[in-house]
Amino acid sequence: MERIKKWVTSNLDIKILALFMAIILWFYISSEYNIISEKYFEIEVNPINLNEGLSIKEIREKVSVGIKGPQNVIENLTASKISGTVDLHNIEEVGEYLVGVDIVPPKNTEIIKIIPEDFRVMIEKIISKEYIIDYNLIGLPEKGYSLKKEPEIVPKEVLIIAPESVHNIIAQVRVDIDISAINRDIDKEERVIVYTKDNNVLENLRMSPEKAFISIEVREGYPEKILEIKPRIIGKPAPGFYISKIEANPNSFKVYGEYTKITHIDFLETMPIDVNGISKTLTVKVPPIVFEGLYLAEDQENLAEVQIHVEEKEEEKIFQNIEIEPREASPFIHYQLIPATADVKVAGKSSNINSLKEEDIKIFVNLSDTNKETVKIEAELPLNINLVDINPDFATVSIKK
Repeated sequence: MERIKKWVTSNLDIKILALFMAIILWFYISSEYNIISEKYFEIEVNPINLNEGLSIKEIREKVSVGIKGPQNVIENLTASKISGTVDLHNIEEVGEYLVGVDIVPPKNTEIIKIIPEDFRVMIEKIISKEYIIDYNLIGLPEKGYSLKKEPEIVPKEVLIIAPESVHNIIAQVRVDIDISAINRDIDKEERVIVYTKDNNVLENLRMSPEKAFISIEVREGYPEKILEIKPRIIGKPAPGFYISKIEANPNSFKVYGEYTKITHIDFLETMPIDVNGISKTLTVKVPPIVFEGLYLAEDQENLAEVQIHVEEKEEEKIFQNIEIEPREASPFIHYQLIPATADVKVAGKSSNINSLKEEDIKIFVNLSDTNKETVKIEAELPLNINLVDINPDFATVSIKK
């Protein structure tokens, strides 16, 4: 008993201070738990339970959530500790739906607000579709060698299972085959790559198969082909002129080269020929453009003589209200023509039409037969000008004796 009493009474001032500090700490902690705080968090939305065969085309990725709770809890809370889900098990068809988010509040907290409470989700179908596998060759075989035929690809098609919107942006499904410096037949597997219309690669697609077996046969030498020559024209002839005919001599060239290059080309273009401002036949000698992997055969000319023929355009023009001249009229009779003027449409070479003036056009009626009440309107035109139409083409004659 004495020992206990001694222990209690020894260092009494220190023990009283410790007790006092403990009481203060307890009150501080209690007050922290009693202070209520609010804070908003941007949390991710996770869709769940969507029926098989459907896919989410568009959905909101985050919502703003207001959480209320003790201040010390709220201050230590992060968005990653708050979970939000959207249950889509009731959706069975494609379309647009309004859905809400389910949020589990952290312990000792409650949700005071979700912004927005409802949001739109777009649902689309998952579609299975087959695509032909194309190929893209990289590089060229060793010099003196070429492909014997097109690469053989097995299988020729691939099945892609993806949302409809993904199928809509697929532009090409292909394998890239490196044939750089090869000089023998090769067999290998290549990954099937899916490209969008913007030439971006679509990753993580469900497709079968993911690889294709490639077989390539190589031979010594190159295949040959005769290709038509097509002159490439730039610029425009002089105003009022047009290109009427283009002739090339020779009109074809023999080429040889890599199989895949020569197979997919049907003609050769020349170097550009500038026809800007020409008004007569132009004759030039130009080389054909030969792409990488193709070569001109040596036993032939390497230039084409090209003749560009131009002709002047035919144009039409309307002259309005040209006065009708009475001819072969009796001097003792007063004639009145209705109408007294007519419109005349003429045609001719551009230079002739552009220099034609109103006074160069004469229209008239023959009044030698005084018994006629209507007479045909005729025209006298300069050389190289042709009549297209007179409107009206008849005039009424009124006679006063």
